[in-house]
Amino acid sequence: MRATPLSAGKPIRIGCAKEPKICAPPTCNHLNYRHQTGKHQTDGHLTCTTELEQGKDWNANMTEYSDLAAIVKSTQGDYPIWVGWNTIDEIGERVNSILDVSTAYIITDEGVHRQARRAQFSLEAAGIAAHMFIMPAGETHKTLETVQLVYRWLAERKAERGHMIVAVGGGVVGDLAGFVAATYLRGLPLAQVPTTLLAMMDAAVGGKVAVDLPQGKNLVGAFYQPKFVLVDVSTLQTLPKRELTSGWAEAIKHGLILDRDLLDAFETHRHSLLALEQDIATDIIRRSVAIKANVVSQDERETLGIRILLNYGHTIGHAIESTTGYSSFLHGEAVSVGMMGAARIGNAMGMLADEEVERQRQLLESYGLPLTCGEMDIAAVTDAMMSDKKVKGRANRWVLLDGIGNATVRSDVPAAVVQQTLEALAVD
Repeated sequence: MRATPLSAGKPIRIGCAKEPKICAPPTCNHLNYRHQTGKHQTDGHLTCTTELEQGKDWNANMTEYSDLAAIVKSTQGDYPIWVGWNTIDEIGERVNSILDVSTAYIITDEGVHRQARRAQFSLEAAGIAAHMFIMPAGETHKTLETVQLVYRWLAERKAERGHMIVAVGGGVVGDLAGFVAATYLRGLPLAQVPTTLLAMMDAAVGGKVAVDLPQGKNLVGAFYQPKFVLVDVSTLQTLPKRELTSGWAEAIKHGLILDRDLLDAFETHRHSLLALEQDIATDIIRRSVAIKANVVSQDERETLGIRILLNYGHTIGHAIESTTGYSSFLHGEAVSVGMMGAARIGNAMGMLADEEVERQRQLLESYGLPLTCGEMDIAAVTDAMMSDKKVKGRANRWVLLDGIGNATVRSDVPAAVVQQTLEALAVD
């Protein structure tokens, strides 16, 4: 039976008083955000209109394709996010529709180079010379040493500013290729083609590009927006089950913080999503990606207290990852545990009802995501949380839920509540 699309038709526009209008899925009628630091709190809202207005910097060809999920507003130039099935085979046509380039340099890794070959064939069929750099897979290779190898490879091929970088792979590839694009010749056009669910939900959208140092993750980087993001949901068919499950955590997060209807869809269509049924999976991913695009468009450089909402579950999640050497948990798994921690804190603060905590727990569990992390070095996790990028004035800024679909930022969480939460998570 063919699933009914959840977000049919063109995307609609969201606007607020101080920011340009941006795209949103039609189901998002009202997105709330609240920012609270100590006693000070600011409230705002994003409301929808049905007009898809085009500003002077818009390229009409961006809206040519029916699988358009959103157009991200950026100071570096607006760009489309397309979400479809087998779209990687159309990348050459889409490059030609919005850019004028003669040569593309594909950066990929050993795990997904077959998908990258599909992109290469499409580019060449469209008259674009396409070269490929295949890096080793894994976070341990997201380093300046690998970047230097890519620089040399580009120099040997006499790359020019009018050429482009195409990142085909997961978050590691997207981060590293984006960093190369941002820095080589002071900037080359970039296309992001994420092939993991986690990268589709997170890394490919928003313009954050970086590499790691021995001292920590993503310490050298930039904000560098792509010319487009092309999401091909069919590439997830070859993804290991555990990685696919990990990616759903970030998508579920979007429903928890901003879209109750999306959360309902995750509950209703669980079997279809876990089986990656084409129509329903594509629609859900399109909606979730659009939410990320909306937030990024409102707060491109994390200066307005809006983009921080995307870090729900990440304060504890990142600390768990770092204290376990990034070897025990995939990112989405750690975020799942972190979201349960944030839900417990919200409950203790009188913000999230018992039944809402239970709803989150049941949903994450139904997708095979972890709710606790087993043995935990609580002191080490607490210390790691103080190195979190959201720390301000030596206080953690916690993204919490003031009810499902309504995220807020709090800096007044008592240490005792955090301690009790970590103890509750440190069970098998």
